Amino acid sequence: MEILKQAVARELASASGFARHGLDEKKIVEFLGRPPKAEMGDLALGCFKPAKELGLKPNELAAQLAQGVAAGALVSAVTAAGPYVNLRLNRESAAAHVLRAVETSSVGQDPRQWRFGNGNEGNGRTLVVDLSSPNIAKPLAVHHLRSTMIGYAIKRIREAQGWRVVGINHLGDWGTGFGKLIAGLKKYFPAIARRAESGDPRPLGDMSVAELNAVYARFSAESRENEELAESGRAEFALLEQHIEALVGGTRDTAGPAGEANFRIWQHTRDLSLAEFERMYTHLGLSFAQWPVVDAARARVLNAQPDDFYREHCLYIGESYYVAAEDLCRRIIADAVAAKVAEESEGAIVIYTHGKDKPPLMLVKADGATSYHVRDLAAAVYRQRHWHADELCYVVGGEQKLHFEQLFRALALLGHRWAAGCSHVDFGLMMFQQPDGKWAKTSTRRGTAIMLEDLLDEAVRSVREIMAQKNPELAGSPDAERIARAVGVGAVVFNDLKNGRRNNVKFDWDAVLDFEGESGPYMQYQFVRMGSVLEKYREKYGEPDFALGDPALLSLPEEWAILQQLADFPAAVERASREFEPSIVARALIDLAGATSTWWTITKDTRIVGDNPNLSLARVRLVDAVRKVLGRGLTLLGMNLVERM
Repeated sequence: MEILKQAVARELASASGFARHGLDEKKIVEFLGRPPKAEMGDLALGCFKPAKELGLKPNELAAQLAQGVAAGALVSAVTAAGPYVNLRLNRESAAAHVLRAVETSSVGQDPRQWRFGNGNEGNGRTLVVDLSSPNIAKPLAVHHLRSTMIGYAIKRIREAQGWRVVGINHLGDWGTGFGKLIAGLKKYFPAIARRAESGDPRPLGDMSVAELNAVYARFSAESRENEELAESGRAEFALLEQHIEALVGGTRDTAGPAGEANFRIWQHTRDLSLAEFERMYTHLGLSFAQWPVVDAARARVLNAQPDDFYREHCLYIGESYYVAAEDLCRRIIADAVAAKVAEESEGAIVIYTHGKDKPPLMLVKADGATSYHVRDLAAAVYRQRHWHADELCYVVGGEQKLHFEQLFRALALLGHRWAAGCSHVDFGLMMFQQPDGKWAKTSTRRGTAIMLEDLLDEAVRSVREIMAQKNPELAGSPDAERIARAVGVGAVVFNDLKNGRRNNVKFDWDAVLDFEGESGPYMQYQFVRMGSVLEKYREKYGEPDFALGDPALLSLPEEWAILQQLADFPAAVERASREFEPSIVARALIDLAGATSTWWTITKDTRIVGDNPNLSLARVRLVDAVRKVLGRGLTLLGMNLVERM
């Protein structure tokens, strides 16, 4: 009950016992908590730590503090119970305090403008978050969902705490794998090579990303059995890298026309992939802008209102940027060698980040190609330098733990003290039930990968069917498709985010689309339901004036339980921000929806909107607060809200 704790602390700080022992408002908030049983009180102050600091026994301090407190606007009774000071609140005053807090921070009808739960912990600070990060020439698969939506929710939650958050989609668009792709395209589709050599900027024609992925998979399989093919892939990438280095350095292109042709194939592959990614990110409700920003309208916003720009858009910055635009990779390699942080090993240049008995972090491979490790180092340096980032976080699966330990250690060895502000925000796997009943992750290599587009389309299709069965009128309305997409995509997103990010997530269609369980559709339904109650009140009594809604009439225990959930929400957002854990917000919403559903059931006789206008107004005031907190929480999780279902 964070917002109540602050107000209670202000009252207690002026009491004689607290003032005498030097317990100010800040310290009191630190020691206040919820007692284990409701009958003990509404809040409890533990005296263990302050008693130790004061040289007193906890029981002794608790007794002294309790004696000096008189009933106030919020605190109605104070009792010493062993080492605790138990507090009972004036529930009418507490209810009014909570409702006013929600109402004054949730002005208007646009949920995107609601601000309940906002904090100022991050004011003046910048976080750069690495999210999604697919490889080009491959479709987005279901495993990309976790990095994308966990990262986006972290972005929204941190912004709510006052941070400027720069979201970066670190595209895998460079490396020896593209040599294999180019070699495969030339081997299986000679016309592509001819078009690239002739200067055609679209040498791949109408080839799809799925077809590009198939070419790569076929060539990779064949090259594992044929060293000559494997060498051709390395040679093609060497030509591409030589061409780029010549462009960056302004030197003669030693790769010649072949290098330029490879560049055209690579560039067209990247363009096709970005177009495919854009479709899927739009499906999820996300916006990305290519960096540097060349779109005139977006550039104007970036220059005039950078905070607004970074709130609305994440950025595409591929690995290639640090090779082709900034040339940071070669500088980092040179600096690491000069500082004797890096050394040669079997023809490669490496950094032994954790001693020579552990695998090193590789900067340059034995064949002279740069590694993705050095591109990650370059990206980190660029992000900190360009955005003056206070923290960098990487939303990447737990299987990459060693890589990030090495990356952060290498940054520190290179003298970057800000490496202490880098964190790997790891997450578990998305699991699907197999024909034998066992749960397992999907695998591109085994050919069991589920494409993200197929998953989202199936969710939307299923919602359309449910809508047609349960609400045919809505199914035939102009809003039907928008609602089906918001509910279907939201179902998939909420199913992911309600789980602790480090947990493996079992994807069960019945649970995902359940309109009664702890699901996205149920949360959307509760939001819509609260709106329908407000409409019912308007039909019966006219526009509600919540300033006249008397909190004293909210006397049911179930109503107090809801008010406590509302009061807890800002603390949930703050903790989710601190721990990079969106599920804390999702669980707070589930608890709020559950408490509201219980209240709904026990008031079925008197109704929320009944024959008593004063009671009805007080109750719809509470309904409006629930609706605004649900809406606020769901938008923080990246979900699009609907007004009808």
